[in-house]
Amino acid sequence: MKKLFCAILSALIISTFASCSDTGTTTGSAAKSSNVSTVSATNTSTASAATKLTDGEFDLSFSERDGDSSYDESEAVKITFSDSSAEASSSSVSVSGSEVKITEEGTYIISGSSSNGKITVKADDKAKVQLVLNGLTLESSGSAIVVESGDKVFITLADGTENTVSDGSSYSEKIGETNVDAAVFSKSDLSINGSGKLTVNGNYKHGIVSKDDLVIAGGEITVNSASAALEGKDSVKIKDATLTIKAGSDGIRSTNTEKTDKGFVYIAGGTIKIEAEKDGVQAASLLRIDGGSIDIKTADGAGEVKSGEKMGFNQGFMSSYDTEESDSAKALKAQKTVKITGGQINIDSSDDAIHANESVIISDGTITAKTGDDGIHADSTLTIDGGDITISQSYEGVEAGEITVNGGNISVTASDDGFNAGGGDSGSDGHGMFDADTSKSLTFNGGYVYVNSDGDGLDSNGYLTVTGGVILVSGPENGGNGALDAGAGSTITGGTVIAIGSSGMAESITGDGQCSIMTDISTQSGGTLCSLVDSNGNVIASFTASKQYTNVVFSTPDIKTGETYTIVCGGSNSETDENGYATGGTVNGGSEVTQITMDSENYKNGGSQMGGGMNGGMGGEMGAPGGGF
Repeated sequence: MKKLFCAILSALIISTFASCSDTGTTTGSAAKSSNVSTVSATNTSTASAATKLTDGEFDLSFSERDGDSSYDESEAVKITFSDSSAEASSSSVSVSGSEVKITEEGTYIISGSSSNGKITVKADDKAKVQLVLNGLTLESSGSAIVVESGDKVFITLADGTENTVSDGSSYSEKIGETNVDAAVFSKSDLSINGSGKLTVNGNYKHGIVSKDDLVIAGGEITVNSASAALEGKDSVKIKDATLTIKAGSDGIRSTNTEKTDKGFVYIAGGTIKIEAEKDGVQAASLLRIDGGSIDIKTADGAGEVKSGEKMGFNQGFMSSYDTEESDSAKALKAQKTVKITGGQINIDSSDDAIHANESVIISDGTITAKTGDDGIHADSTLTIDGGDITISQSYEGVEAGEITVNGGNISVTASDDGFNAGGGDSGSDGHGMFDADTSKSLTFNGGYVYVNSDGDGLDSNGYLTVTGGVILVSGPENGGNGALDAGAGSTITGGTVIAIGSSGMAESITGDGQCSIMTDISTQSGGTLCSLVDSNGNVIASFTASKQYTNVVFSTPDIKTGETYTIVCGGSNSETDENGYATGGTVNGGSEVTQITMDSENYKNGGSQMGGGMNGGMGGEMGAPGGGF
């Protein structure tokens, strides 16, 4: 958040540089961090058809019949379409030209082709109707398949068949007061299963719509729609299906905001590919993903990052850029909670990759994302317990009011802040230019985190706390930003933090039972290894920053009071990982740039002369270790 005021503060900043040019070779024992964990994702459903699964008030279960595509052909009614007519083998089906109406519970096998046909289901409210599509091509001037009434309708895609359903480009239909606006439209619960193929062309507006629950439990389904592709007002549940979606607005959505246990989207498995002009998947309440392979592109994809759009001097500090505007093009979005417990998710979005108006919880899975806006955003709380997360492009990488990282492998590249504990909905956060907001927090209890940011690396409007894990920050070159920025102060009691960046606004992290070093050094070019070495030549830690840097922060459990350490820049370490990090190994070459004696737990030389936090004004000892603003 300091970036807006660097012009004001630059006159107050005193930067000092300590350097020396001795060269040498240092060695140390090879020891990778034990906090690094490997997470694998699953593509299989975690909810069997017979298992009751709930999440709070939400019923995520699939019924046994949802996934059961069997039927007795000898007992089924057969309906056959021709271009201008249709035939049925039972009086439970009325036929008028090429339009058929089903009025009784049962199984109906439908085949043939019509250029202007229609199927209507108008059965008893307790009736269960199974429509078996057995090589059907059905085009209509209006909606092609309409369920007016019935308890639940199952569309089964017969094995080995290809089926196509298309509506007209403009029509006006109603069921009572309800507008019919999809190629496949149901006022009742609708479930699709089977192993055949189905292509749905929603030429007017939507592809498949249920005004109750929509279940996709099988089949290879392609939906092309002028507006939303799949909509279940009360819920959408998906497993064991292959979905290819191209939507003029949202890909998949559930819209019920009136009932607290409805409006959710649940993905248990399957293969899903979405190209949507607006949101990829959106839920009015909960969006939960337990498995599957999911690929989402929104609008024109990430393109160029939306640089500098989130803040302005006339607006004050804006904790979030998100609004519920119609041009939202987020990949995964929920008005309440996004929960990811597994799966392989790949995102290319013009807007936020993952967004919740309340909370985001990630416990497992593999997520890769590039976005023109935020990588992961929650207005309230964001918790990462595990998973393999790579945000390769973003404006701000991870943003929420309260962020907690307990585990996982996380890599974030951001043109602004890497992690930002600011959060909130769009508009001012209500705090002044020099105020800290103690309701905000950024906490690391575990995991392996790599941040490459052009703005602040770790930015908290309130507290920054580290108790465990490995946190690596390749911070900004811009002197108006810092690798670390904590408005109410920062503390480390365990784990490893290496934060490298510019010196102008650099801040230390205060050790509590663990030592911390922050010091300015001579200018080093991007890609230069920086190593902390003890008096015996052992490498405590090495890290390679991607950009030019003049300030370094080291805090690990291996730094001890009373000891002398040397910072060596340059050379190479044979033990570094893909992010240039190692906790041992051998540094070959390089130059000793400064030497440090730990007379206390916290060593600070240079960096921001504003230190110690800016709570409510310019007070605090100049140059004191601690927060920022």
